[in-house]
Amino acid sequence: MATITIRNLDETVKRKLQVRAALNGRSMEAEARALLSGLVNEGHATSAPEEDLGSAIHRRFATIGGVDLPIPPRQFSSRPANGRAEDHSKNEKQDEGLGTAIHKLFTPLGGVELQIPTRRKSHRPIPTFD
Repeated sequence: MATITIRNLDETVKRKLQVRAALNGRSMEAEARALLSGLVNEGHATSAPEEDLGSAIHRRFATIGGVDLPIPPRQFSSRPANGRAEDHSKNEKQDEGLGTAIHKLFTPLGGVELQIPTRRKSHRPIPTFD
């Protein structure tokens, strides 16, 4: 049998465990063993959410009827996998970016205008290594 030590246990948790053990006619150690065995043997993963994020968002907005948005066709980059642009890609018209596509999707719904501050230059001087 293995031994486990639990440090920094809240006093109220310890008191509740004592009361529960007394009600069940067991020692506090036996009660803790029974509780841990029961939790582990149930097979419920407490760390996994019961519902994923996408389902939660869908459930929340389904009551107002949702929104049908047109899904644009997938566009692939004209850049080769090695990251170097070829000569023929310079002459092609640049496709719109993801931000522009998202903006076009949400514009019919009223959209949201965000004020994005311009990026300021660092106040730190460039170090010189003399």
